[in-house]
Amino acid sequence: MPAIPYSSIHYADKLFIDGLSRSEKRKRLRVWYRDFVECDFRLAEVHDGDVVFFRSLVRDDYQESFHAVVLASGIANPVVIENYKIRLNPPKINTAASRFMIKNHSLWDRIDESDQLTRTILFIRACMYAFIRDHFGDVRPQAVIFHADMQPTEHLLALHFRQMGVPTVTLQHGLYVDYGDYDTVNKINYMHQPSEYFLSWGPETSELIGRYHPETRIVECGKPLIFNASPPAGTAASAPYVSLFLDQKPFQAQNIEMIEIVLAYAQLKGMEVKVRFHPSLPKAEILKRYPGMTEQLHFTDAALIVGHTSSLLYEALALGCRVMRFATDIPAIPLPDNSQFSTLHELEQKLTLAQDKDLWRRYFTALGEDALQNYRTFFDGLLNSRKVMTA
Repeated sequence: MPAIPYSSIHYADKLFIDGLSRSEKRKRLRVWYRDFVECDFRLAEVHDGDVVFFRSLVRDDYQESFHAVVLASGIANPVVIENYKIRLNPPKINTAASRFMIKNHSLWDRIDESDQLTRTILFIRACMYAFIRDHFGDVRPQAVIFHADMQPTEHLLALHFRQMGVPTVTLQHGLYVDYGDYDTVNKINYMHQPSEYFLSWGPETSELIGRYHPETRIVECGKPLIFNASPPAGTAASAPYVSLFLDQKPFQAQNIEMIEIVLAYAQLKGMEVKVRFHPSLPKAEILKRYPGMTEQLHFTDAALIVGHTSSLLYEALALGCRVMRFATDIPAIPLPDNSQFSTLHELEQKLTLAQDKDLWRRYFTALGEDALQNYRTFFDGLLNSRKVMTA
């Protein structure tokens, strides 16, 4: 079998480590060592002919959309592997993990890194990923479906099963931006795509994956779940308002600029401003600095929605909302010029222009039940053709 490209598998780990100081790296070494040898890996048994669904990212919204696809697939008795790593409490050594690391010391030679501390950290991660891979041994499932195959564990498993001739499929878990030369870990979403099939939400992402991986079989299925952004039953907005979607922490400078434009616009129009925070942001600090804003999660009754690079902007379009994107030099999924602004004057001016009601179809081929039916059709075709090939 071809050698495993650990430089690709470690892409996100290395980018994270390279941003740490020496003391932070030493701390991270201890944390990730314990994350391997002081955890129990509760991986379901897999047998020849099983259909496996595998998810490594732990997040409630990811779990919900993942399960929607599993259910929509119509596959009887699939093996679903997720939330499999449990920290031992009280802490104790997982002897199988510890022995695996000793036995597989040759992985050290597979890591191309001159800094010995960084190399040690990456060695521990490589051992954990390989430990999970070895759980499956030589089993040949009928197919393996990944939630996000650019993630290290899923990446290694996709390569492992694909090299064995097992059909591998990955789902789309967000709207991906082509960052070009901009340095960000989010490039991993399209740079690394080891599975044979990519099930896309819509044309925008299909074209992105196709540019970087022309050999990948791309199938547009749509977004299985649409965000529930409706206000609670029986409530109504006290006044017209702008719903403002703030970006992740690295784009805080753009957040501040966007906040000040939106607050100025709201003051001119006699509107309120409600804000949705990215989880990485310091909520209390921002609300203290801008007391004219309040936090609110729902937004379908907003008069206007403004954001920078948030994927929720595009879901809001699908929900029939009026959307404007704050355009900066940060790469983002583009909207038409009449739906982007850089200044208060542009925001006022462009809000006089109509927005195409079908614009959302650029990002989502289908939504909800229509999308789920597309997933069912794909899996029926994949597994039926597999049965014919193996008959």
